[in-house]
Amino acid sequence: MPKLGSQLYLAIDAGPIHDEAGHLIAVVETLRDLTDQKRAEMALKELATKDGLTGLSNRRSFDQMLLSEWARAQRTQKPMALLFVDVDHFKLFNDRHGHQSGDECLRAVAAVVSRHAVRPLDLASRYGGEEFALILPDLDCDAACVIADEIRCAVMALRIAHGADGAGDHVTLSVGVASHIPGETDGSPDRLLGAADEALYAAKRLGRNRIICAERLLVEFAGLGRDILPVPGRIAPQISLAGDGGSGCPLPANRLNEPHCTRSSAG
Repeated sequence: MPKLGSQLYLAIDAGPIHDEAGHLIAVVETLRDLTDQKRAEMALKELATKDGLTGLSNRRSFDQMLLSEWARAQRTQKPMALLFVDVDHFKLFNDRHGHQSGDECLRAVAAVVSRHAVRPLDLASRYGGEEFALILPDLDCDAACVIADEIRCAVMALRIAHGADGAGDHVTLSVGVASHIPGETDGSPDRLLGAADEALYAAKRLGRNRIICAERLLVEFAGLGRDILPVPGRIAPQISLAGDGGSGCPLPANRLNEPHCTRSSAG
């Protein structure tokens, strides 16, 4: 007998029995237990949508959800936010600590990212390699930046030792943030993807361990003593920088010099 509360999948087949005159005299029912078959099907479906290393949604699931939520945002005319999260100097981490430690690092980062996909339509996924993506429907850039900084600070709080030459003492993240309300002419989410990607690229070029929001006005780098070196084939992104140097998202005027979290040196 199955345990109390367990879920079973049953199939019932019914066949009529008639007498010589064609009258129905009985019905024979056959009960078949399909529980094992259904569980196997569900396990295969899970494997097809999940990343094997981290347990997050895989790239295929991300692409499907992105298109679905993009279409919904077009109908509702509400913003849709996208975060690209990248582990800083991950190749150097692997070279120093080995690929097994690299896998453990990615699982730890994935757990942090996953904890911030709290609403039913939020989706945390492994986008590829050491890069993660977080789909956040119905959020503007400001709200998405808050979540991005929570993720960045949470990973820093893990204090995963890095220490490779050219990196900081601990593992850090760079995050690109983009938010957009799709218009009638926006046939695909390519604009959102491109904006988040360019924001992440800017975060990397500005020193890593920071957040850059693609939707903010371009900061005068000369006034900040900063510069982005051009990379062939890439367009210089629009970026913004908060006064604390770690987040490229706007802060209230009375908090511009207030650090979001305790930082180690950028990795």
